[in-house]
Amino acid sequence: MKIKSCLFFFVPFILIGCVNGESPKKPLKEDVVVTDTVEKITDDTTSVQGDSVVSMQKDSTRHVVSRITRPAPIQKGALLIPQVKVKGIYVTGPTAGTKRMKEMVELVTSTEMNTIVLDIKNDGGDLTYKIQDTMAQKVGACKRYVRDMPALLKELHEQGIYVIGRIVCFKDPYLAKYDKDLALCKPDGSSVTDGKGLPWVNPYKEKVWDYICSIAEQATKDGFDEIQFDYVRFPIGTDANKADYGVDLATYSKEQCLSDFFAYVQKRLHAKGIVYGADLFGTVIGSDIDRGRTGQNYAELATMTDALCPMIYPSHYGKRTFGIPVPDANPYQTIYKACLLSQEQLKRQDSTTIAVVRPWLQCFSAPWVEGHISYGSKQIKDQIQAVYDAGYDEWILWNASNHYSQVKAALSKEPVKSITPVKKDTVKKADTLIQKVKEEKDTVVTKDKDTVKVSPAN
Repeated sequence: MKIKSCLFFFVPFILIGCVNGESPKKPLKEDVVVTDTVEKITDDTTSVQGDSVVSMQKDSTRHVVSRITRPAPIQKGALLIPQVKVKGIYVTGPTAGTKRMKEMVELVTSTEMNTIVLDIKNDGGDLTYKIQDTMAQKVGACKRYVRDMPALLKELHEQGIYVIGRIVCFKDPYLAKYDKDLALCKPDGSSVTDGKGLPWVNPYKEKVWDYICSIAEQATKDGFDEIQFDYVRFPIGTDANKADYGVDLATYSKEQCLSDFFAYVQKRLHAKGIVYGADLFGTVIGSDIDRGRTGQNYAELATMTDALCPMIYPSHYGKRTFGIPVPDANPYQTIYKACLLSQEQLKRQDSTTIAVVRPWLQCFSAPWVEGHISYGSKQIKDQIQAVYDAGYDEWILWNASNHYSQVKAALSKEPVKSITPVKKDTVKKADTLIQKVKEEKDTVVTKDKDTVKVSPAN
C-alpha cells in the first residue's frame, strides 16, 4: 500500500465512520492508509468492509480508507491511561475561529505531530464556543470564536488529529463577577487579581469544581478527546498573599485542597470515561516552597491525574538552576535535567500507577530574561531531543500567540528518535539535581499574562 498525499482532498466525500447514523470513529493520522485507485464507479455507492469505508460520489474514482480504530484508554488502578503518544501544539479560541486554523492543521498533518491542545476556556474566563452548559451561558462567558465546535472537531478527527481541550480552572473573571461567594477576595472584600487585573475564584469552593467539571463533560460530548486543566493552582504574588480563603490554611492546606479537587474530578469524569490531565509549574518539581505556594504536589497529583504536563520552559528557571548559568540559553540541558528531576520525583517503590508525563516545551523567545537567546528551529529540536533522551516520549509546544513558523523546519514527518541513550545512573544523578534545585534562589516564572516571583529554594 501507498500513502496518497491527496487523501484529505477527498475528505468531504469519504465517510469517516460507519453508515446508517452510527457515530464516526476517530482515527489517528498514522492509522489512516489509502490504497491505490481500484476502479471507477458509475453509481452512488457505499460499502463498508470491516474497518474500511468506500467513498460514494458518482462518476469518481473509488478509494478505500483503511484504518485502525484509536485505542481506548487503559484502566490502570484509579487512572485512565491514554494510548495516544501526544506530540502537538497549543491553539487559542480566536485562532481556531479564523483562517489561521488551516495553517495549524497543515502544520500538524505535515510533521510528526498528531495533537492540538485547543482552548475551551481561557485564562480570561472566555469560552471558545457557545457550549450547552447553563451556568456558562448565565455568566456570559460564551464568546463563539468557533461557531460550530462539533463540526470543527469532526474535521480535525477526519484528518487524524487528537484534540485535547484546555480548561483554565481558578482564574475566572466571569464566574467571580457572577457569584461573589465564589470570588477569591481579600479581607476588605476586594477581588484577588493577577497582574492584568483578572480576578480569581476560590479553589476551596465546590461550586467552582462543579462548574469546571460540567464544562469538561459537555466539551467531551461535543467531541473533545481529552481534557487538560490549566491554572489548577493557587494565585501567587503580592495581591494573592492577602487572599482570604475562608478556611484555616494550617488545618486545610492548599495541597489538600487540590487533592480534594482532583478526587472530585476523578469521580465525576472517570464515571463517564473521560481522560484528563493537568498543567503544573515545572518549578514545583523538587521544590517545597513552590509546592506550598501553588498547592501543586507533583508526586501526589501524578497518582490523581491521567496525564501530567509540567511547564518546564527554560525561561522559567532562574540563573544557575540545575547548575546552568542561564537556563534559557541552554534549552537542551535545562529540559534534560528537568525531565530527570521529574523521573526522580515520580519514582515509586509501590505499585501505584502514575500519570503519563507530557512536558510543555518553549516555542517562544523570552527577551525579559537576562542572557536569553532567540528560539528557532534548533532550540525546538534540542528540547524535543532532551525529552527523548531523558526517557519520555510525549511533548507539547507552547506559543501564546500561536506563531509556529519555526516549528515546521524543526520537525520531520518521521518521529525523531533518541540518539543519546539514557544512562543507567540517570536516576541517581537526579538525587543530586534535587539538592541543587533546593539551593537555588529567585526563579522568575512566567505563563501567559501571569508573571510572578517564585523561589524554588527552601
